[in-house]
Amino acid sequence: MNQKLDMSIVNCIATSLLAFVLTIPMHELFHLLTFYAYGLGDQVTVFSATCVGFDEKVVDFGTFAPIHRVLVAGGSASILNVIIGMVLFVVLLKTKMGATMRMFLAQLMGAHLATGYGYFMTDPLTLLGDWGNVFACFPDAPGAVTAMRIALFLIGSTGIVFTFFALNHISYYFIEDPADKGERLYVATRLHLVMLVVATVVGCIGGIVSPATGDSHFAVVFANMEWIVFFWAFMFTWFMVKHPKKSRFLYLLPQKPNYLLLAVGLLLVLFDLIVLGPGIAIH
Repeated sequence: MNQKLDMSIVNCIATSLLAFVLTIPMHELFHLLTFYAYGLGDQVTVFSATCVGFDEKVVDFGTFAPIHRVLVAGGSASILNVIIGMVLFVVLLKTKMGATMRMFLAQLMGAHLATGYGYFMTDPLTLLGDWGNVFACFPDAPGAVTAMRIALFLIGSTGIVFTFFALNHISYYFIEDPADKGERLYVATRLHLVMLVVATVVGCIGGIVSPATGDSHFAVVFANMEWIVFFWAFMFTWFMVKHPKKSRFLYLLPQKPNYLLLAVGLLLVLFDLIVLGPGIAIH
């Protein structure tokens, strides 16, 4: 490994930016599309990278059947996040691809699973967020809400732990000698820790300009706690989880910097923060 020419961190930053943009704004796009799918598009007032605003005086989720109420009131986006993340995990295990694509899809997988399972785990505890909106749509069924909260928390917490191990598993496609702790640290830092830093920084800036969080610094920080999965993936790969005896190595992390990829990532993040962050008025 020629450290003098190693610019792999540039590529990891680029793929982290892309993974973020294709997760959080996409989560809100899922909400927007759900509104339109249920004929409520005319009630949407604003679309931003962190929320979809609608006329609460007009929209009555109680008129929908229970399963549809769950989806349109907020549940659809996190469910889709989990589905996308699980599909990507299978793709990463079963499909041949280049090193940069595998690196990007690993981070994208982690981002979608962290977002989807994160909502499942935290919303039942706080009664906030997407699922907090769903629970509020069942005022006459407290028993059903309690059962839903317990089930979602168990699924979410299990899913978050699964994500730690899934990211750790994918790391070893880039580790030539699993027993080399230094090499594990090298890969874990670039693949997971860079994603943690990039997503947290961009996410917090997005939260500051978002119409959803207002002046609440707690809301900004809490909304970005989901990225902690990449910290634990980093720790798992570095030393916390026993490394596999048999190497899964396919290729080194790409060391030649892809500045075009970085430029695309930066442009999309700027669009996310400057245009989508504050929100786009729709009606």
